[in-house]
Amino acid sequence: MTRLTSLNPWLAAVAVAFCVQFPAQAQAQAQTQAQAQEHFTLNIPGVSDNRLFTSIAASDAAGCGGKNQSPALSWNAGPPGTLSYAIVMYDPDGQKGLGVDHWIHYGIKAATRQIPAGVGAKSAFEGVGGTNVKGTTTYIGPCPPIGDSPHHYIIQIYALDLAPDALPAGLTRAQLMEQIKGHVLKNSSVVRRYHR
Repeated sequence: MTRLTSLNPWLAAVAVAFCVQFPAQAQAQAQTQAQAQEHFTLNIPGVSDNRLFTSIAASDAAGCGGKNQSPALSWNAGPPGTLSYAIVMYDPDGQKGLGVDHWIHYGIKAATRQIPAGVGAKSAFEGVGGTNVKGTTTYIGPCPPIGDSPHHYIIQIYALDLAPDALPAGLTRAQLMEQIKGHVLKNSSVVRRYHR
């Protein structure tokens, strides 16, 4: 009886230690999971950021020398509440610093996590196309003036709390930015460069 009595304080101490330790571990795990969910990243598979586009991505218009193939894109899930994604490719160096809109596409379903190379130039791509600098609603590749320093092409993805069919087709980049104001849950971007 004496031995059992002497063990009781030890058992009580172990029980208290477990009660204190497990909630702390559970809280740390919950914080790690929350941080993982907050991390929303856009990638061009197999290519690091700020690299040069190959000529395949360049415009196929006369003198541009490209094949007008939009880059492959992939991203992880948007935060809770994401209902759709929007993609914008913009050249801030184009038109002598006034900027050029190359690709505006939105209404991409929340379950989508990647876009294969080349689909941006096809009208059958899911979602709806916005209006680019040429007045079309598909991808239009880079074609900076010969001799310019490499232009920067910012490809941005927005996780939105808007249903895929919430916005009308044909919005310009400026109109899209106005329409999604207050509806962006997270965004991420990659940068590519190109010169001729």
